[in-house]
Amino acid sequence: MLDVALQSLNIPIAKFEVATNLKQAERFAKRLGFPVVLKAVSAKVVHKTEAGGVVIARDAAEARSAAARLLKLGKVLVQEHSSGVEMFLGIKRDPSFGHVLLAGVGGIFVEVYKDVSFRVCPISRKDAESMLAELKGSRLLEGVRGQKPVNRKALLDSMVELSKLPDKMPDIEELDVNPLFANDKEVLAVDARIVLSRK
Repeated sequence: MLDVALQSLNIPIAKFEVATNLKQAERFAKRLGFPVVLKAVSAKVVHKTEAGGVVIARDAAEARSAAARLLKLGKVLVQEHSSGVEMFLGIKRDPSFGHVLLAGVGGIFVEVYKDVSFRVCPISRKDAESMLAELKGSRLLEGVRGQKPVNRKALLDSMVELSKLPDKMPDIEELDVNPLFANDKEVLAVDARIVLSRK
């Protein structure tokens, strides 16, 4: 449901397939092309990285070995490999302001750096620009150590579009898109989590 919602907002999502057995996982990996990322799909695994539930496979042998292990936890999501600056985009329902959009430096260190800015949904393009400017890690977007600047238009578009999601899904309590990879060509959402209110 969440991937459909993001696609409806024109937020690009990394290609993926969900495998329930080893043969499927191997076939999906070859179809997507190496390297690929394999992720455990299980209600028991919330933070996949900490649980060893995320593996980058560079060839068929690595994909087979990783899939065999991860399938013991449940299903396996096989996803195209992405690279770039890891960003975090999120939505939270604030008791005072309603839905707010959050943006920051993402990946596994999002809770360590706490480098996040926020605005009340929906936001304008100007709001998105000012949110990025507030981040301590904003220089990463400009290109450092030989890296090219990210496609800023694509990132801003994703922020503005995501801020419209509460209008379509007003029962959102929390939404995390982490990481959202931003590079010089595009942005790609590779993982997301959503919590809906119970009615």
